[in-house]
Amino acid sequence: MAYPIYVMGNFHGDLRSIPLIVLIIYSYEYILPGIIALAAAIIYCLCMGGDDVFLSTATLLLSVGPCFFFLKSLRKKQAARRMLICMNLSIYSVIVFILSFFVYLEINSYTNEIHSDCIFIISILAAASFIGMGVSILLKEHFIETAYLKNELERSEKLKIVSQIAASVAHEVRNPLTVVKGFLQLLKESVDDKKKDYLNIALSELDRAEYIISDYLNLAKPQADQLEVIEISEFLVHTLEIMNSYGLIQNVQIHLNCNQTDLYIRADKPKLTQVILNLIKNGVEAIPDKGEVTVNAYYYKEEICIEIIDTGKGISREELEQLGTVFFTTKETGTGLGILVTFRIVEALKGKIAFQSELGMGTKVLLKFPAVDQLK
Repeated sequence: MAYPIYVMGNFHGDLRSIPLIVLIIYSYEYILPGIIALAAAIIYCLCMGGDDVFLSTATLLLSVGPCFFFLKSLRKKQAARRMLICMNLSIYSVIVFILSFFVYLEINSYTNEIHSDCIFIISILAAASFIGMGVSILLKEHFIETAYLKNELERSEKLKIVSQIAASVAHEVRNPLTVVKGFLQLLKESVDDKKKDYLNIALSELDRAEYIISDYLNLAKPQADQLEVIEISEFLVHTLEIMNSYGLIQNVQIHLNCNQTDLYIRADKPKLTQVILNLIKNGVEAIPDKGEVTVNAYYYKEEICIEIIDTGKGISREELEQLGTVFFTTKETGTGLGILVTFRIVEALKGKIAFQSELGMGTKVLLKFPAVDQLK
């Protein structure tokens, strides 16, 4: 903006729209950074002055303003969509610039003075705009991908450490727990009712300890052992029967929507059951008073999709980004291992898992697994 290219008279062009468009589009749903940057550009434009200052400001607003309409429809994982939108907005900004040039000619009565140099300069600016936008978004996507790979590497290192601890400690701890639990059960038969209550508390805590150790073992060995073809609708019917009583105790209704009987995936049935039960249990526990958990299953683009939707309190954007990290949990008494094990099992089954949530609006979990033919 400080060193523009003058086309004719005081009418000039530059590449100001490129950083502004990239900034706004890559701010995702955050509007404030784009507004601040656009306001700074407008103020600087006004300070530069010239007989085309107002036309230049209007051109800037028309070129960059439409970017804000795309923010709510963008997600962090939609790289191709972001790049396409940025390139289209670059083309749009060039068109606006050319139209504003003709408006400037009309205002200043330069209509008959257009020569080849003006056309050449405008062509250079248009080409520079396309190339600059292309290079900018490629660099931006490269930075995003690098940051994502770095986070995945850190996550893998943390999982590796936890897995090593789990493999070395879990078996050693489980054996004495089993012995202690056995002796407590024997003592329970020969004590009065008051002491039985104490023993029941001790046994329940031992059960909780065993449950946590089992999660550690699953974390250490998430791979699928016995793959088989599973018909999803029948599988979900049986799985939800297990959770119905738990849902009734919590005053939560569990519904299943699946009218198709030809949804087949290849998976380890016990591990898949663990994933579904864990996610439904999380959904039920996220509902404070009364609500429902809905499970949908359907076929889409050669994948079997399973949705688990609750009407609970939801989670914030910051918490959503931390799901699946070591020891992160939104529960007061949770360990964070349950959802971490779920992530690991889904990865081992070559599936995908995604969360969508808003505070006060509930949470939606989407599982995707490759569809297979029944005969395979």
